[in-house]
Amino acid sequence: ILKIFKETNNPISAGNIIDTLSKKDIAPNKATVYRILNKLKSSQQICEFTIKNGTSFFELNKHNHHHHFICNTCSTVYCLDHCHLDTNDIKLSQLLPNKHFKVNSHEFNIYGTCEPCSTEII
Repeated sequence: ILKIFKETNNPISAGNIIDTLSKKDIAPNKATVYRILNKLKSSQQICEFTIKNGTSFFELNKHNHHHHFICNTCSTVYCLDHCHLDTNDIKLSQLLPNKHFKVNSHEFNIYGTCEPCSTEII
């Protein structure tokens, strides 16, 4: 399973992993896949995030803060190179109700249509 992560550039779901293994004539038990994913998370080799439809995605832990673009058409998740909020010095604290609220971290996903799906529509 770790090899699958190293061979892909995009975050993947447990379903993607099972599909990839099935194409290699490997029929893994779903519980086994999740057990391996949990071990990889515990050892901080991968990290997990959940999109708004409840699907969890996993990616190699590169220890860099970044965001994701999720295609509403094909459900592919793309990593955005870096955090534009930090790069553009956007003050999240200015969005809070008052000065007594403190920001510790943030998560940010963008939803839309990816380039391959956009060109299929035309």
